[in-house]
Amino acid sequence: MDLKDAVSLGLEEGADFVEVRRELSRSTMIRMVDGVIRELTRGREFRISVRALYRGGWGFGLANSEEEVAEAVRDAVKLARLSSKWAEPIQPDWPSFRGKFEARGSKPAWRVPVEDKIGIVEEQDRLVRSMDRVTNRNIIMADTLRETEVVNSLGTDVTQSLPRVRIAAYIFAHENGVTESAFESRGGVGGLELVEGSEVASEAARRAVEALSARPAPAGPHRAILDPKLAGVFIHEAFGHAAEGDEVVANKSILSGRLGDRVGSDLVSVVDDPTLEGLYGFYRYDDEGTESRRKYIVKGGILSGYMTNLETSSRLGMEPTGNARSMDYGNPPIVRMSNTFIDRGDWTFDEMVSDMREGIYAFGSLYGYTDPAKGQFMFKAEGGWLIEGGELKQRLREVAITGMTLEVLANVDAVGRDLSHDPGMCGKMGQWVPVTTGAPHVRISRLVFGGR
Repeated sequence: MDLKDAVSLGLEEGADFVEVRRELSRSTMIRMVDGVIRELTRGREFRISVRALYRGGWGFGLANSEEEVAEAVRDAVKLARLSSKWAEPIQPDWPSFRGKFEARGSKPAWRVPVEDKIGIVEEQDRLVRSMDRVTNRNIIMADTLRETEVVNSLGTDVTQSLPRVRIAAYIFAHENGVTESAFESRGGVGGLELVEGSEVASEAARRAVEALSARPAPAGPHRAILDPKLAGVFIHEAFGHAAEGDEVVANKSILSGRLGDRVGSDLVSVVDDPTLEGLYGFYRYDDEGTESRRKYIVKGGILSGYMTNLETSSRLGMEPTGNARSMDYGNPPIVRMSNTFIDRGDWTFDEMVSDMREGIYAFGSLYGYTDPAKGQFMFKAEGGWLIEGGELKQRLREVAITGMTLEVLANVDAVGRDLSHDPGMCGKMGQWVPVTTGAPHVRISRLVFGGR
């Protein structure tokens, strides 16, 4: 069955809105641990998914082939009718979009033999396997080609082809009873040219070994500088999720009902921009077919917007922002970030450090915890430096930061001009999607550190 015919069938069955998404994906995953391949998978999947809306209730159906689409449409409408009993009605008066987009790379990964991809991972492992004090090596490379077509009952008809490649290294070092680790990754939308010749394993190994001779970080409140990686993860995890429209609608966010309020110092501007070509979270159209666009979530410290999909835009009285994303054909789109970052300021890193009598420079991110409803966070940094007299004096380990998100943003007193981005995967409601975090160096007048 043709996708447009499927949409018509859904309307005939009584749905208020129908969306049909056809998806073909190709993927390869390689994971090498201490020189041994522990995971090697290659897949090709084709599916068609159907969403139907009836009086505010959603239904979702899947088809393995075009012959099964009619049944999937009827299933989706039936489920939408059932779920409407617990839903608040919405009017599907959203804008429609038409277009085609295909991203390209100079060396398409899906055309390269798996043996060559294994060679790239082996080379990363070879560069660090004999390094003194390096004990464990975990290297992962993944590539995907995702081709989608989205058609809905409002007239949207878009097709998109996005190839993504990412390589990451997680390296451990040990000496005298102390074990330290470091993480590094590269990737984006394009081909293998994005990862060939990179030194993710060497860079991670160097930092892990360097940390072995560091002293534990002093606990308590300090003036602090966060590097672009840690500041980027902070703004994504601690703040970005709170600005997602579904969290706002459900009143599970510290930002609910606060549009126009001050949420940070006037030096803080936060952007979500899926239009930045080449970055890992780039796309031209989201998974509802809405055209992507750059938007300020915070501008000069003022909360200026939320990220929305079709449903949450209606419930918030806003335009959809193009932030509807799904992990794959088997999951309905939900509100997700794309390339989310703190916008650049006008300080240099050297100016930030030289202006400090005492403080801590914290860099990298290993793991963390956030609560968007309460605005609390905790992040384990990869490492740090003790700042004394305007200079980096002593390498630190066991660096962790904790606090309240909006208090930290209010305490930002300098933002660098050296904006950079890092690729990663973000999980929410069981779905993982490619994103980019980013920031310049950011200085905070008071930040609480864990440690000894």
